[in-house]
Amino acid sequence: MHNLQQRLSATFSFAVSALFTVLGVVAAISWVTGYGTAATKVNVRDIRVIQSRYGPDYFDYGRKTSEFGMLKFDIDADLTPLFNWNTKQVFVTVVAEYETKTHNKNQVVVWDKIIRDKDSAKINLRKVSNKYALIDFSQKWRNQVANLSVHWDVTPHVGILQNGRGDTSSVKFTFPKFESSGGR
Repeated sequence: MHNLQQRLSATFSFAVSALFTVLGVVAAISWVTGYGTAATKVNVRDIRVIQSRYGPDYFDYGRKTSEFGMLKFDIDADLTPLFNWNTKQVFVTVVAEYETKTHNKNQVVVWDKIIRDKDSAKINLRKVSNKYALIDFSQKWRNQVANLSVHWDVTPHVGILQNGRGDTSSVKFTFPKFESSGGR
């Protein structure tokens, strides 16, 4: 005969094995079925370049100033196809992509939002300002050509993170030359 401790151990081991088997099947089904594609569109309304100091010592006047890109843009996105029975949340970002002489691909996130349910998955925003600083290592934006596009990451309840990009949503724009009268 087995004592109580051995019986509890065997029952617990079986329950954990069964649970992880079910979770593995759920993850595999989600990976195989995948997620739909979202309809996204982004439109640049206004582009400005300002000059300021950046970092924790922004008040240090001995420090070199940098050029910041300031954008206003519209976002239209229908992310409902990304939601299914295993979707926990969708992390949406608007990304500025550009090339420089020293780096072939640069990406800067200018705006983001976490969508937690299907009811909030339609985004229609107008004249949105960039949420994060748009600055480059070269500290200059003069006549720099960039693309603005919508990206997303789907976080499932169980399984592998999946990401995507709105290919039709990419819009090309050029930063204007900095005007010294508009800076701080």
